[in-house]
Amino acid sequence: MNEQQVNALIAALSEQTAAQKEQTEAINRLAESNMALCDAIIQSLVEEDGVEVTSLDDVKPQYLNQKVRG
Repeated sequence: MNEQQVNALIAALSEQTAAQKEQTEAINRLAESNMALCDAIIQSLVEEDGVEVTSLDDVKPQYLNQKVRG
């Protein structure tokens, strides 16, 4: 590998690293958004069913077969 190829590889790896960091940030934002949406849905369901909950931590997520997740 000559010097020009090494420099091109270093530049490509730097670009890839920057793109991966941006992707990670976007994934983290999406995860936070999804959690906020889940909290809103749970709160809505709790209010509709008239269940009294002191915090959303008291609501246990369930699978479709009604088994508790976690």
